[in-house]
This record gives sequence, structure tokens and C-alpha cells, in this order.
Amino acid sequence: MMAPGLDGPAAGEARPAGALASAPAGIWPRVRLPFLLAFTVLAFSAIEVVANPIRHRLEPAVMTFWRFLLGVACLVPAWLAAPRRDPPRLPVADLGRLWGLGCLNIILAMGAHAVCIKFAKASTAAILIAANPLATNLFAWLLLGETLGWRRVGTLGVGFAGVILVALKPVPGEDTAFGIGMGLLGMAGFALYTVLSKGIVQRLGSLRVTVVSFALGVATYLPVLAWLGLPIRPDPDLWPRLLVLGVVVSGLGYITFFKALAALPAGRACLLFFAKPPVSIGLAWLLLGERPTALAMAGTLLVMLGIGLDQKPAPAPPGWKKEETTDGHT
Repeated sequence: MMAPGLDGPAAGEARPAGALASAPAGIWPRVRLPFLLAFTVLAFSAIEVVANPIRHRLEPAVMTFWRFLLGVACLVPAWLAAPRRDPPRLPVADLGRLWGLGCLNIILAMGAHAVCIKFAKASTAAILIAANPLATNLFAWLLLGETLGWRRVGTLGVGFAGVILVALKPVPGEDTAFGIGMGLLGMAGFALYTVLSKGIVQRLGSLRVTVVSFALGVATYLPVLAWLGLPIRPDPDLWPRLLVLGVVVSGLGYITFFKALAALPAGRACLLFFAKPPVSIGLAWLLLGERPTALAMAGTLLVMLGIGLDQKPAPAPPGWKKEETTDGHT
């Protein structure tokens, strides 16, 4: 899934002024951002569809471990190659916080999402995790004291009504109550991760926070799997899908996301979640034969409406003066 609270260039990742305007003439500068956005949306929308066929052959925790281990292997070279303005060493307090964030994201949130993929339809799992910006707003209000006006309350109500419709009537043999419950836990866990990582992302930069927290989370996952007695070596025929999940989704997908992020206006990154439900539903229909129910489609539209409306700025009160911000959730 996507990186934490990233709605504008973070510390150490600022785009040079006029970088896009001074780009050399040619086709690539014009198609670069659309390509990055399309690749990111397709990669993140394919998670559930790629994982679905092997969900009963590999434990969710093991699948999550390999997905993020391979993802870190791709992200580390990109991080090392990026210009760095931050000090090479991190204080112990920051390492401890990044370790906690990595465990929250990989072990709890994405682990629960992987369980959801096993016990629910791919399209259902995709819709639930895509609704996390709605829960992010709630946690930002509860934990950070961010303003939650009446317009945003109404917007969240619309989005959560969609989540309820998706979760309301599990389809026997396809969706299970347990799977949907784990999907909701994954959504809430990722939203909490987004809110708690906001401050450290602004200080250290999104790519550095992602790489270090992923690495620490994966390192913690290994003894957890050993304690649970789960074999971590997949069968050889599962590797093609694991490589797609790790390299394409959790590696290249994050890299293109960060590059697109640097060119997007502040507050527009969450609109990538807006595109995930319809793309995931389409892929699940074409590749897995999952036909969405009318109730699921109605819930999907409400979730998308809630995410979309949340990005529309509220009317400014009299005497209000606009201030610069990199936070897309306020």
C-alpha cells in the first residue's frame, strides 16, 4: 500500500523551483507524470488480484514478509541514489519510532490486509484498504487535534456509509465476515500508521522513512514467523507472483509514487486511492471472474465520493489568509 501521509514533497525531497518548466523539449517530459500516475495506480490496484490465486497456498504472514522484503531490496538502491540532505545516522529515538511504525504497518495493517485477501474477494479487500483516507481523517482529529468541520464530517459520513455497504452482506463462499473484519482492521491500522508517521516524514523525508521502517518491520517479522512455526520458503511456482507483489508493487510502485508525489500539487496524493477501487474491481472482473454485486458497487461509489469530496477545499471564512502547507489532509 501507499506511503504515510504523503501529500506534498517532504523534507529532503523538495522539487527544485522550475524543474518541470525547464525540462528539455520532447515527448517524455509531457508524458512523464501521467505515466508515473498510471503505473502507480495499476501497481497498487493489482495487489489483491495478484495475491488472490495463491492465497490458500501461502500463509498471509509469509506472503506479507516476502512482499516487503523484496520491496525493501528495490527501494534501498533508489534511496541511496537520491540526493540526501539529511545526516546519515539516526538518533536512537527516531530508530525506535521507525521500528514501531514499521511493525504497525507491515505486521498489523498489511498483515491483516493479507488475511482479508485470503478470506474475502480481491475486489472487497481492495475497496476496504482504499478507504483508509477516511479513517485517517478521524485519527488525525482524535490524535493530532486537526479540525473536523461539519463539511468534513458529512464527507466522512458518505465514505463510511460506502464501507458499511461493502461490509454489510458477505457473499457465502467468497466474502466472509472474518475476512471483512480483517480488512477493516487493515484499513484502520494503515490509517493510524499514516497519522503517526506524519511528523517524522516531514523531518526525515518520505523515502527514508519508508525504507528504514520497512526494513525494521521486515527484520522483526522474521522471528515472529519462526515463533509461529510458519515455513518461510515458498514453493518454486509461487515466485512469479511474489516477485510481482514485491518488486513491482512494493518496490517500483513506491518509487513511481514518490516521483509523482514531487510533481503533484499538495493534497492530491490521496486521489490515487480514489482510482484504486474501480481499477481493482475491473482487474478482478477481467482476471479472476469476480462480478461485483450491486451493493458492493454502490458502496464503492460512496467510498470514492467520500475520498473525492475530502480533497475539495472548504470555503474560506472572512479574513482568512492562505498559508503554505504540505499536509493534504487539512
